[in-house]
Amino acid sequence: MTLKGNALIIQSGGPTAVINQSLTGIMTASRDYPEEIHRVYGAYHGLHGVLYENFLDLSAEENRIWQNISVSPGAALGSARIKPRHSDLDRIFEVFSAHDIKFVFYNGGNDSAEAAQLIREEANKRNYQVRILHIPKTIDNDLMVTDHCPGYGSVAKVVSHIIAGDDLDNRSFFNSVKINVVMGRHAGWIAAATAIAKKGHIDIEDDDEVGPHLIYLPEVEFNEKKFLSDVQKTYNRIGRATIVVAEGIADQLGEERFAGEVDEFGNALLSSSGKLGDYLSNLIKKNLLYNTSFGKLRCRADTLGYLQRSLAGMASHTDQADAFLVGSMAVHYIMKGESDKMVTLVRAHGENYKCETSLCDLKLVAQKTKLMPKSMINSEENGVTEDFYQYVLPLAGCVPELRALKATHVKKKLFDYVRPDK
Repeated sequence: MTLKGNALIIQSGGPTAVINQSLTGIMTASRDYPEEIHRVYGAYHGLHGVLYENFLDLSAEENRIWQNISVSPGAALGSARIKPRHSDLDRIFEVFSAHDIKFVFYNGGNDSAEAAQLIREEANKRNYQVRILHIPKTIDNDLMVTDHCPGYGSVAKVVSHIIAGDDLDNRSFFNSVKINVVMGRHAGWIAAATAIAKKGHIDIEDDDEVGPHLIYLPEVEFNEKKFLSDVQKTYNRIGRATIVVAEGIADQLGEERFAGEVDEFGNALLSSSGKLGDYLSNLIKKNLLYNTSFGKLRCRADTLGYLQRSLAGMASHTDQADAFLVGSMAVHYIMKGESDKMVTLVRAHGENYKCETSLCDLKLVAQKTKLMPKSMINSEENGVTEDFYQYVLPLAGCVPELRALKATHVKKKLFDYVRPDK
């Protein structure tokens, strides 16, 4: 059946560095269907904008603005973490009907897929003619079926650059242990991506000092004794340690101790708290055996928070292209009559990276989480394998080329110095 009417774009959940590429992809492709798509509206602040009839007329914007919007981080339409309640459904369809909404593009993660599915089921009950497609977006990279999620490649690039620099900073001191807490509630894709920092060192082949030395993922049950043992072994080997932990290990330690608020989907806002990093830092300070002749133990923890996903100018080129692709292809699919599905990315086999798109049913995505496969986690369960590098490097793009000074030490001519206590 041929549908004609207005289109509505909803951005939902946490923003990414490339979510606006998908928005621009929709706007660009929608121009190919002037007879079917009369106007394109944007719900201002996600479902909140639908409920309060707060729409932006995107068709009224000049075409030239979209190039700048596409490379800007954050959700240009605004976002929200709102789950449709039964009491909201009448209002949602009153608004849809009033504005002749026939095409809905729901851009978000698995919670957004769930919201899109709930609206779709209600539309079926009401015999309301509307097509809905979910466009994948999440830095967590945890959506089922799709090879990867737009937003992940950029955060992988950002965190790997941060850790590469942070490890060289840490290397500047004796007795220095640094902990970085990154996003990732149930899946450790972001934490794992910090391992890219190792690939940037020019002298990587003969230098096992390059961090991150230890990476802890939610896919592996966290054990404090093993954690302390890993840190001690790393210190004994190189005199310091750079550690990355996914925020989701807090679940295994007792989420209530580390979480902030809880959203409408029941997700604890772990990144709003620095408690996990402080806890692990204090654990190391109390238990690590270190060389006191080098001074006191330096142990610090940072929670990277929202900066991971919002650094302007740091988006991965691959990530930008893939985000635009899923947005534009969503329009072409929906014009072919597709609905109740998510656009997926399918990686082509071969030496050079290339992705195409496909579709999957929303029920395969909503309320589900894709974890890292065991083949990408090392046998010590504190790092990654070569399989992961092959997967992630094309998504993140460039790796910073760094080098640590490894000059020849001058031969000593005197006895070892013993520094007085005072």
